[in-house]
Amino acid sequence: MSDVEKAEGFLCVQCGKWHEELLSDMGFQLPDVVWGMDYLEKYKRASYNKDFCTLDGSRYFIRGLLCVPLEYKDGYFGWGLWVEVNKASHDLYLKHYHEGSDAIPAFEGRIANNIKGYPELLGELVLVKLYDEHRPFFEMTSTSDHSLAHEQRNHISLARHHEIAEMFT
Repeated sequence: MSDVEKAEGFLCVQCGKWHEELLSDMGFQLPDVVWGMDYLEKYKRASYNKDFCTLDGSRYFIRGLLCVPLEYKDGYFGWGLWVEVNKASHDLYLKHYHEGSDAIPAFEGRIANNIKGYPELLGELVLVKLYDEHRPFFEMTSTSDHSLAHEQRNHISLARHHEIAEMFT
């Protein structure tokens, strides 16, 4: 094993074992507002699956991927996030879920998950780009001053990748 490969691995605090590669993604099961509800409240107010969520029949969320490029090798760290979108955007994605979404222009959404280790993220504006056979990709706006936006624009180092992995293992 090379020094670079060793540097990319991590000792998991959950299982106590060495893993050869760092985490490459982390996902959220639901938007924070829904995740924080108790079982009965979720049942009464929310309708969801792994890609779509509706709250109170008036708030619409879609799940996608915000990619942060790695500085030290090809690839990225992927944040599987939910974003809140308007009904028209939600319905457009739903209509083109299985095919034909590559040609659809990007639309706006607002991040619906906070990520441990980052400043407040709820409500941050992103551009949502739909792709055939993939979850949507989220790109933080060029005017965002959020640290996650800086990482998405400028890559993360191996040391930063380790910090992220340690927060979630």
